[in-house]
Amino acid sequence: MSFRCKKIFVGGYTKSGTTFVGRAFDIINGVYAKGEEDYFRLMFHGVTNLVREFNSNIKVVNREVYDGLGSIPPVDRGSLRLLQQKIFFHLFFAGKPVPDDCVAIVEKSPHNIFRLKELTFTFPAAINVCVYRHAVPVFASLMRHMRDHRNEKFDDPDFGLRREMLQNFCKRWPEYVQIIEDNRAKLKMVQYQSVADNTAGFLDFAQTDIIGEKLGLSAPVETLTKEHYLSTLPPEVREKSLVQTSANKIKLTDAEKTMIAEHCKDPAITFDF
Repeated sequence: MSFRCKKIFVGGYTKSGTTFVGRAFDIINGVYAKGEEDYFRLMFHGVTNLVREFNSNIKVVNREVYDGLGSIPPVDRGSLRLLQQKIFFHLFFAGKPVPDDCVAIVEKSPHNIFRLKELTFTFPAAINVCVYRHAVPVFASLMRHMRDHRNEKFDDPDFGLRREMLQNFCKRWPEYVQIIEDNRAKLKMVQYQSVADNTAGFLDFAQTDIIGEKLGLSAPVETLTKEHYLSTLPPEVREKSLVQTSANKIKLTDAEKTMIAEHCKDPAITFDF
């Protein structure tokens, strides 16, 4: 089985704008975008471990049941890669065939940036897009998510879980930056603010520099605005949506901002967009 369409994976730190970038890809003709399948965090290693167990069992069966003359082949590295591809595409298209007009698939999961080894094994020719946003707005957006969807106490900077998350954030962020710097040559690096400020320009860049051909758009660029997206939601859903245009945001303390500034540096790289 051949999956000849281009494979594009969008990642970045949680709340960095990966959803917006994924939605932008989705209005390019011939591009099928989804998120968050998170295959390489949730499925990849489970499948690999099952294959190891299968191979171990087959070795015993060939030796003991068939007196060393058994002919059941183990799953080799190439077969494992193809199996991972088949499962990924089966999940991505819900068991249906890849559409005839599919030029590229885009899967956006923030964790993709932390799973480059697994992703590259499965799709060696995959294009990896990392969306970058500065640490302070990322943490503020993360706290807003926690406040609105987990516990309203996250609005309080003295809340124990918020302090704990800040400490973990300051430990995790340098690991994220190191991955970016170490893999810069393999990544298409885009800044969230650049995409938000010039979405039409990003769509041109996505077609010419990432996909490699001009495909046109299936919807106006204006449909990607926060206002348009919110207008499509029922009122009761709109109020709790992760997308907001109101000023009801998390306020970080000076101490929190200082801690983030000390521990969460920007990567020493240049950006593609």
